[in-house]
Amino acid sequence: MRNSSATKTISGFMILFLIIIFLTGCAANNRTDMYPPAKLKNELNSLRSNAITNKASRYTIKKGDTIWRVAHNHGILPDTIIKVNNIKNVENIKPGQQIIIPAGVATGKIASARKAPTYTRKLNETFQWPLRGKVLYGFDKWIDGYKNKGIDIQAVNGQAVKASKSGVVALTSETPDGWGKVVVLQHDDGSYTWYAYNSKVLVKKGNRVHQGQRIAEAGSTGKAQQDKLHFKIFLRGVPVNPMSHLR
Repeated sequence: MRNSSATKTISGFMILFLIIIFLTGCAANNRTDMYPPAKLKNELNSLRSNAITNKASRYTIKKGDTIWRVAHNHGILPDTIIKVNNIKNVENIKPGQQIIIPAGVATGKIASARKAPTYTRKLNETFQWPLRGKVLYGFDKWIDGYKNKGIDIQAVNGQAVKASKSGVVALTSETPDGWGKVVVLQHDDGSYTWYAYNSKVLVKKGNRVHQGQRIAEAGSTGKAQQDKLHFKIFLRGVPVNPMSHLR
């Protein structure tokens, strides 16, 4: 009798163990806690490329040049020049200094005769709220099977979504893995911000935007079940809690 009871107990534990494994597997399969989603992660990584092709050109810094001006004239993002040339301090470039302009990333011919606008870099600019609303889901909270790597802010459809910091539009996308209409900004200090679930995107890739500028209108596109903004901050390529940085 004792052996029979022991056998039944062991069998019960085995069944429970198998059920737990099954449920865990289902949960793992439903998780979508990639950040950023694969399509956008690949493009963001391409902005950080350190590859230099044989067709890369060299540019000699002239008096009055800034990284932003050189990037604008070559139709590329400032971060591309910074990464390829391993520039530690963008304030410290000097006339006569040579830098590498990578091939294959320019949007057109080098516009040497084009008058470049003067940009005021905002290296010490703090992050501002992209819109004001109740925080529905915080950082690192589990939502529908995935771990939130940003914050979800309640919004009204069509509400203005504003740039948290000055920078350049790194990319926009319509439906990346359920995030709906997305805008990603690259900022002067190398950080990124991410704005998802928008009903409308108001900027284009490569546009220069200023802090507080309207870049999108809030909505419920993608997998969103209500009008809200999904907002992320990336520092050194890693998502951080926006609540610790927003002012």
